[in-house]
Amino acid sequence: MIQINLLPVRAERRKEFIRKQLMIAGLTLLVTIIVMGLFYHNLQNRLATTKKELQLTNREIKKLQPVIKKIEEYKKQKAEISKKIAIIIDLDRRRPAPVIIFSDLNRLHPDKLWFTSLKQSGKNLTITGIAIDNETVVSFLNNLKKSKVLKNADLTMLRSQKVAKLTLKGFTINCPLDLKSLDQEVQSLSGSKENKVAEENNG
Repeated sequence: MIQINLLPVRAERRKEFIRKQLMIAGLTLLVTIIVMGLFYHNLQNRLATTKKELQLTNREIKKLQPVIKKIEEYKKQKAEISKKIAIIIDLDRRRPAPVIIFSDLNRLHPDKLWFTSLKQSGKNLTITGIAIDNETVVSFLNNLKKSKVLKNADLTMLRSQKVAKLTLKGFTINCPLDLKSLDQEVQSLSGSKENKVAEENNG
């Protein structure tokens, strides 16, 4: 009987299989290295392009800095002008207000009471004057309660003083203005004037 030794053949096949696996692994590694190299090269190009664009952008920003500064200055000036215009509009809208206040004071002050000073500071009116006696000052304070804009008057000073050899009562009254009521009175007055003008034009 003939015996054949197959061990060398199997060993050769195993070597061939290992050689193919190594070749496949080598090729895979080479392809991976090539792909990574291309990716890295592409990334470097993009990074370089981005750096150039950033440099150009920074240069443009530096060039535009004076323009941006001027625009900011114009914005500030515009805001200041807008505030001033708003104040002027508000003052113009409330222009009849002193007429209403003086009208109330003239209507409500009793005989034998005279004003020596009227000072308005913001939302507050300070009335200084003299009266024949305490009762007259109290009467004036009570009358002020009937005013829509001066109803919260407060007596802050009352003292005797000599005027032309007469002993009179000097007083100071503090009146916080009711701006809401004052605005309503202004609108009412403006509306009355407009209606009057319209009637005159129609007539």
